[in-house]
Amino acid sequence: MAIHIALLRGVNLGSHRRVAMADVRGALAAEGFDGVATHLQSGNVVLRSPLAPTEVGRTIERSLAERLGLTTTVIVRSPEELAAAIDADPFRAIATDPARHVLGFLSAAPEPRARADVERIIAGLPADGDRHAFAGAHFYLWCPNGISSSPYFKVRWDLLGVGVTQRNWNTATALLHMADGPD
Repeated sequence: MAIHIALLRGVNLGSHRRVAMADVRGALAAEGFDGVATHLQSGNVVLRSPLAPTEVGRTIERSLAERLGLTTTVIVRSPEELAAAIDADPFRAIATDPARHVLGFLSAAPEPRARADVERIIAGLPADGDRHAFAGAHFYLWCPNGISSSPYFKVRWDLLGVGVTQRNWNTATALLHMADGPD
């Protein structure tokens, strides 16, 4: 069975979409997924399934809606895809604090026009050392003054026209470590 990393969008941020990770693990185990493990309280799941990644995502979305009343977008990566995204980090040389370094996950590469629209919005923001880069179905942010004070915090990433979720570098690398752990 393949290992999948499932990223739930917007879970347990402030008072919105509150759900206990124990309930998420229970719902996904009841759905037939194996080895379900979560990291932190922000919707990070590692599991095993013979299903294709897109089917894993759809099944998780349906299961969480039916069993927990939670409607959210789920983006799935294999350990190899996550490792490749981490290895492709364009800010490796300057990103000195993993809590201020972000990996964005997209459900698909955005259409060029949508990406250009978001790039125009970003170009109009004060940079103050903040950097961004797109690469296929991922984007990278370096926010040296903190994520919540970064102008990127105000960008409407949904304008890309695809599912979007973000994780800081600590979380992204922890998920890769979990996925690479013992079977």
